[in-house]
Amino acid sequence: MIEYVRDGAIITTEKTVFTYEERSLPNELSMPIIGSQQYFIGDYIVHPYGYNNDLPLEIRNVVQNNYLAPGLLSKKTQLLWGTGPQLYTNIIREGKVYKEWVEDQEVSDWLDSFDAENYLLQSCIDFNYIEGIFSKIIQGKGGRIGKNKIAGLEKINPNEARLATHKSKGNFKKADSVIITNYKFSTLDSIVNYKRYPLFDFTKPFEHRFTVLYSNMYSFCTDYYTIPDLYGSLEWLRRSTAVPLIFKALSENSLNVKYHIISPHEFWIAKREELKNKCTSLGKNYKESMLEEYKEKLLNQISKVLSGDSNAGKFWHTTKSFTVEGTNLLEHGWEIKAIDQNIKDFVAAQIKISQRADHALSGGISLHSALGNVSESGKSDSGSEQIYALKNYLQTGVNIPEMIVTKAINYCIRANWPNKKLKLGFNHEIAQKEQDIEPSQRQLNISP
Repeated sequence: MIEYVRDGAIITTEKTVFTYEERSLPNELSMPIIGSQQYFIGDYIVHPYGYNNDLPLEIRNVVQNNYLAPGLLSKKTQLLWGTGPQLYTNIIREGKVYKEWVEDQEVSDWLDSFDAENYLLQSCIDFNYIEGIFSKIIQGKGGRIGKNKIAGLEKINPNEARLATHKSKGNFKKADSVIITNYKFSTLDSIVNYKRYPLFDFTKPFEHRFTVLYSNMYSFCTDYYTIPDLYGSLEWLRRSTAVPLIFKALSENSLNVKYHIISPHEFWIAKREELKNKCTSLGKNYKESMLEEYKEKLLNQISKVLSGDSNAGKFWHTTKSFTVEGTNLLEHGWEIKAIDQNIKDFVAAQIKISQRADHALSGGISLHSALGNVSESGKSDSGSEQIYALKNYLQTGVNIPEMIVTKAINYCIRANWPNKKLKLGFNHEIAQKEQDIEPSQRQLNISP
């Protein structure tokens, strides 16, 4: 039996159990840097989102398979949201900048007209996953008679939006449009059903009926999209996800995991191209399921070699290749590692890997372990440590995400009401120690 989990699997036979994983290129080669690939849709050059144009889906799949990451990212969303969005103006008092929360019925009615709270909540989630947000800005119909006003905003699924440049432009690094379509096709050049929107220009907010703004955290030395901090933790995420599956196989089958197989990611890329070429020569359409069928057949073949007493003396032969990258010599090849059958040591090692992965994930997501309930002992941190962690996070971890999440909506407020000097932000209450609160107002004494 083969149980797949993203790029790995637990393989169970009558005689043995082993784990399998697909190993990617080292970070310097596999990072989703843009520039080496170009796709064309109509008259536009589409800039791929990630190494294989699937970075949002890759992050979603890895996160959702993990037992810890979704909760940590939800916690970050809750911390950013605070008590919810409110209108404010900046005031300066004694040399310090403060937010003065205000009420404005006209702007509030406009926000309610397109359900701004739902738009902002979804934007917070997108930011915490990929640190970028695509917002569709819709002009009101009054522009036809000279009464310009932005009617509302819609958040666009990042898996369906890509930055693009018209092929007539000399500077391809300057995106001027957003192409929205289904990017699950094997080749983008075959896409015919798509929508194109110009990028929003805050200096000319009423120039187009529909525009799209991509607000994001800039990544060092990248031209288009953000490489989220979470990307560097994906391998730790996969390790963390694999541990419970290994224990599940041990528990259900009462067998030791005897082998751990590692395959090079490049092997499957080459195999995919080989299958595509074969389909082209036969006049067939390539489907991703073909690669999965090949993978399952190959793993079953390996399992026959590795399991059973009658297979003693058999061996699995592969070759290794090397790539020179700068001063580094990178090795690509299959590995089959025998696992010591000392279950106690094996289980203890897996638990340590899981614990280390949890802390690496917490650090990669930039959420203090006290706020994510990720501690060495498995117990919650003290109240004081949680309060200090929360105060530090609110002082240093909220302002920039808030600016990016609310950028589109604040551009619209400024365009519609340039004289009001209003912005939308998230209100946060400062946590206090129980001993600093009046006894009647402490949690213990407040009736539910």
